[in-house]
Amino acid sequence: MKHDPWLRRALYLITGCFALRLIIAATIPLDLVHDEAYYWEWARRLDWCYYSKPPMVAWLIAASTSLLGDSSFAVRLPAVVLGTWSAWFVFLLARDMYGSRVGFWAAALLLAAPGSAALGLLMTIDAPLLFCWSVALFAFWRLLQRDRHRTWWLGCVILAIGIGLLSKQTMLGFIPLAGLFLIASREDRQELVRPALWICCLVSLCFLAPVVWWNVHNGWVTLEHTSGHFGDESVTIWKRCARGFEFMGALSGVASPPTSWLFCFAAAVALARFPKCGRRERFLLMFSAIPLIAVTALAFKQRVEPNWPAPICIAGVIFVSGSVLLTQTRRLVERGKDRRLAIALGTAIVATTVTYTLGYGVILKGSKLDAGLRMRGWSQLGGAAGEVLQQFPGPDRSFLVVTNGRAYASELAFYMPQHPQAFVWNSSGVVVSQYDVWGGPRGSAGHDALIVTDGPEIPQGLARCFDRIEPLPQVRVPIGNGSQLSVRLWRGVSFDQEVAIEVAGFGERSRGQYAGKAQPLRR
Repeated sequence: MKHDPWLRRALYLITGCFALRLIIAATIPLDLVHDEAYYWEWARRLDWCYYSKPPMVAWLIAASTSLLGDSSFAVRLPAVVLGTWSAWFVFLLARDMYGSRVGFWAAALLLAAPGSAALGLLMTIDAPLLFCWSVALFAFWRLLQRDRHRTWWLGCVILAIGIGLLSKQTMLGFIPLAGLFLIASREDRQELVRPALWICCLVSLCFLAPVVWWNVHNGWVTLEHTSGHFGDESVTIWKRCARGFEFMGALSGVASPPTSWLFCFAAAVALARFPKCGRRERFLLMFSAIPLIAVTALAFKQRVEPNWPAPICIAGVIFVSGSVLLTQTRRLVERGKDRRLAIALGTAIVATTVTYTLGYGVILKGSKLDAGLRMRGWSQLGGAAGEVLQQFPGPDRSFLVVTNGRAYASELAFYMPQHPQAFVWNSSGVVVSQYDVWGGPRGSAGHDALIVTDGPEIPQGLARCFDRIEPLPQVRVPIGNGSQLSVRLWRGVSFDQEVAIEVAGFGERSRGQYAGKAQPLRR
């Protein structure tokens, strides 16, 4: 390490960023975002799959909170670890391709990008996905070097893809992209007729067995939910164009504009001369520019979220760093090459700092431009609701019913001191969240419930499920700039299980699920 200053700098960079993110995660005055609280609810009911996603995010949260308790820091810790140390594998891959100097710049650009900074702090499905994708990309490149450690790298690729498939469905895209590279690379085309990569593909897909098994027993709800993202909408051509350009602008902001512009320019030049590109450039283009073109085309057809193509950034930052630092243009001296990346890195750091500043609420708190608006007020709301529940005759035997969706249910369940078992009232007959898959209260006949609504009335069907309904005070929590969280609380006295079966208002899949004991929760 003493003979490689760029390796030492990369270690300092990643370790320092990790320490900084740990401090931010421990001190940030923002509550869990809705998805984080929702996944924490999954972690209390561990399973092989869930309504919208594979199980890895729930398993990671369960592991962290079982060690550190049910705190915001414990929920976010896996994201900090995985989201930061994925940069190490970016460095390793870039170093293997271009050298340690390029590796340092690639890791720095990844860590500084506003989108990466957010995904490395908030515990969503993207942090484990990006980690697995970076490991798989590095291991796959090493596998193709055909050295004496080939079997080891084959196992790493299998594990990275397999665990990635248990994190997010996007990992499936790694397999066809790898196949496209093998077809496009003259030096690696022979791998298509060798058994190793076919074994890798088949074994890694076996990791989906528990997900498939769960869906077989739950009406393929995950497949239905995922396919719903790609439905054709009847919108005007102008609306489609607006969505496409909106996506391009959002993606530019996620990676920082200078980095995005450098990548687009370098990728356009490389694609124009693709037959003359070297092996490493083809590899990186196949995992960055090619899928980006496909996703951008999709964005002009339907709405695409900026985090969908997040794995593209792994190969993208390496391609940008290598293209800028190793350019053959004579007019660019070494300092000039570094300066271009320094401008991109500096802009990304400024953008990330501004994002964090807005999130902390230093300015614009409570306004539409408040980056942390959706993460304010939930702890106070949960504390107030918990005080009301504590006054019930049997608070430990009471449960929570929410009529205004999974966000309120999961946030309140997390921030109420009792961490009550939560249910969502949904009489539409359509499954829209994991709460509908779980169904209604089981083994809770005669128990009381704290009912939360966003209006002055309780749904008639829900009211029928209790002997009587007692109105409780309305709770309002200001979150700045005149905005507030406001809910109405009620006490449902003596839950009637038979009536609940008849009404069937806890989601489409609640019918017939009341027999048996109440589902245990991890405390």
